[in-house]
Order: sequence, then structure tokens, then C-alpha cells
Amino acid sequence: SLNLYRNKIGYKDGNALYKALMKNKFLTSLNLINNSIALDLNEHDIGDEGGKALAGALKDNETLTFLDLYRNNIGVEGGKALAEALKENKSLTSLDLGYNNIGDEGGKALAEALKVNKSLTSLHLGSSNIGVEGGKALAEALKVNKSLTSLHLGSSNIGVEGGKALAEALK
Repeated sequence: SLNLYRNKIGYKDGNALYKALMKNKFLTSLNLINNSIALDLNEHDIGDEGGKALAGALKDNETLTFLDLYRNNIGVEGGKALAEALKENKSLTSLDLGYNNIGDEGGKALAEALKVNKSLTSLHLGSSNIGVEGGKALAEALKVNKSLTSLHLGSSNIGVEGGKALAEALK
């Protein structure tokens, strides 16, 4: 377990961390709450390299079960990159993307990942602005996903339509 809560880890440190994570065989829990390891390509200049590095690390990592990226300014592109990683990752059981701005497109990408991911049991997307379309896409994913037992969507702007779609999916 590694807790790096509120350490002002930025682009260069984050890239080094991503590279280490790709090789890691022992770490099972990583807490990166409230850092600036942003995958929001416009605000923090982490660029495609940083997003791809984290996604690559998650695709290849076989030990990490818990990843907390709460409040890290992760945007749409970061959400999409993480979603692609979730399609291949077989160890991660808990992912916290709360208080990021992954948007509708990031929400839809995560929904597609949930259709094939069999390990994730908890996904926190509260205050991540996934919107109505992201909410509807997640509802569709819940119809086929058999592993997810906890989905946090508080303050994610899913609206009435997204809420209805989720309620229907849970019947």
C-alpha cells in the first residue's frame, strides 16, 4: 500500500510513478488523492505521453487492486485512456475518479470498458460531470456487467433521463 495523498506530485514525478507502476509486481493499493497528476491535457500539459503511460501501466499491472485518483483534474482524454486500460486490466477492483471532469465522452468510454471488465467491483464517479449521455451509457453497461457492486454517481449531472435509464437497468 502506498499513500501519496496531497503531495503536489506533478507531471515529471507522475511520469516516473507511471513507469514504476508498469514494472511493479507487489503494490496493491495506491492513493493519489488531491495531486496534480492530471490527464486533462489542456490544463496541466501532461500530454498524450502521460495519459498513455498510466493506461499502459494499468493494462500490464497484475497486482494493483485499488487506485484513488480523486480530485486530480482528470479530463475527457484521461477518462478515455483509463477506460481503455480497464478493458485489459484484470486486477483492479476499486477505482475512484471522483471530483474530476471526465464528461459525457469519458463516461461513455468507461461504460464500454465496464461491458468487458470482470474485476472492477467499485467505481466512484461522483462530481465527475459524466452528464446525461454518460449516465445512459453506464446504465447499458450495468445490464451486462456482473462484477460491479458499487457505483457512485452523486453530483455527476446525469439528469432525469440518466437516472431513469439507471433505474431501468437495475430492474
